[in-house]
Amino acid sequence: NIIVFLEARFVLLSRELTKMAPKKKKVIRKKSSIPMTPFDYNPPNVFELGVKPYLYVKCKICCTALPHLNFEWPAVPTDLTLSAIKEAIVKRHGGSLPKLTLFKGVVHPEHSLARLSDSTTLKDLGCEGVFMGGPDVVLPTITFYYDFTAACFDDPIAAVEPDTLASRHDISVKLYRKLTAPPAQTVMQRHAAPPAPTPPVPISTSGRVNNK
Repeated sequence: NIIVFLEARFVLLSRELTKMAPKKKKVIRKKSSIPMTPFDYNPPNVFELGVKPYLYVKCKICCTALPHLNFEWPAVPTDLTLSAIKEAIVKRHGGSLPKLTLFKGVVHPEHSLARLSDSTTLKDLGCEGVFMGGPDVVLPTITFYYDFTAACFDDPIAAVEPDTLASRHDISVKLYRKLTAPPAQTVMQRHAAPPAPTPPVPISTSGRVNNK
């Protein structure tokens, strides 16, 4: 019995010693990091890539006779053609303008653009634009003046376009065909014809009507 008791006591002591022994912590090895230099890279601009960007100008279009019809474009490319400017002027007036003449900068025969083709661009006229790279960019201003000859008529009424008024008594196609058919016309003509005159009745000398 003493031996059994000692063995049990030894087992208990060994368990207690196992619990009291400090546990070994796992060592986590840090990965070796290579120092990185700061990344600083600016992409190439459109000029370095060989792309020609649009250059813009501010365009003012003024009428010599009617200043209230003046208008402006805040930013237009220098590839804008004279035909586009003329088309905008015609739309501004709401109709065709005979003998429309453009002037660049000053209303003077030397600045007239009448001899140039409608495909002429602002770049061809020497307008130097600016690349719109930011909100603070100030665009150069180019001003065009235009003049035109108003259409003249001997009779002012001839200048007024006719305005056809709609009839207030429109009839259906079925009723129109019925009224314009030959039998219907005959009936209508009979009703519309004046009554036949009554022949005079001869009266005898005795005052009696002579019915013959």
